[in-house]
Amino acid sequence: SPEHMKGLLHLIKYVVTTKNRGLVLKPNRIWNGDKDFKFKISGRSDSDYAANTDDRRSISGGRTFLESAPVIHRSATQKFVTLSVTEAESAAGVMVAQDMLYTYRMLTSMGLQVELPMVLEMDNKGAVDLANNWSVGGRTRHVDVRNYFLRELKDEGVLCIKHISGVDNEADIFTKNT
Repeated sequence: SPEHMKGLLHLIKYVVTTKNRGLVLKPNRIWNGDKDFKFKISGRSDSDYAANTDDRRSISGGRTFLESAPVIHRSATQKFVTLSVTEAESAAGVMVAQDMLYTYRMLTSMGLQVELPMVLEMDNKGAVDLANNWSVGGRTRHVDVRNYFLRELKDEGVLCIKHISGVDNEADIFTKNT
């Protein structure tokens, strides 16, 4: 059908334009059993705003890393309609932050240490600024409640939220499921 052909062409374009990317499963550091070793957890999130043309819901995508090796990959249609790109990106950031916390709790429950703050990277400057800044203007008031989760983790020293270029954000592939 024409819709399938459009999807196929979209996929081919993505593969051709991202041929220098790949999935690296090897960790940066190897744990030798030392009790003072602190594991590094990080994450990257992305969203495709209003991607579903039937209900205009956005797609969240993300990846959680342990010692730079991916341990969780997620792609999901958001359960609510977002009103802006910033809100959609924030929702994706919350999803990945939850995965990072899960990984953190799993390691610490085994008596292992984790380096804090964990780093969450998002490719939307507005979402990063909103998560890092307690002041909210009238145009972003609707996003405010969800960002309290990210802000509290940041203020507690658990999470550090940074901007990453969209070109360098491999979580983008997880938003291509429409």
